[in-house]
Amino acid sequence: MDPKNKFAAETVRKLQQSLDEVAPYQATELSKQQAVRALSPQILALRAKGYGWTAVAAMLSERGVPVSVAALRTYLRRVREEAANEAPRTGAKRLRDGRADTRQPERPPPIEPSPSPSSETPLARKPPQPGGAAASAVAAQHRTVPGTRA
Repeated sequence: MDPKNKFAAETVRKLQQSLDEVAPYQATELSKQQAVRALSPQILALRAKGYGWTAVAAMLSERGVPVSVAALRTYLRRVREEAANEAPRTGAKRLRDGRADTRQPERPPPIEPSPSPSSETPLARKPPQPGGAAASAVAAQHRTVPGTRA
């Protein structure tokens, strides 16, 4: 056995324990994108208070994060896209973006057999709805009959 590739189990357990106790990593520097991501709740709160993009970009620039309006808007769009990709999707969102329409297609009403000559006419059984197809057909006949007044 090669002693270079083997480790005592106790050594590994001690290493595991000491690594578990290490404090979480905190970056000492952030990129502009990372800074805007970290500040996004405050930036969006300023926008909700009525501040325009130019004013928000100026505030950030004055306070140590020089950023243009275009860059600020781009960075925030990326933050929103990342949040949307991480959040569980709801049915309404899926339907809106067309990815998964799980609704059943609407079926046309069943075709009824034509009535026998001895039965009532469909108009006698069901009164026509105002503005319905029957009313439109009657109005069209009155308009097209020559020699009649409207």
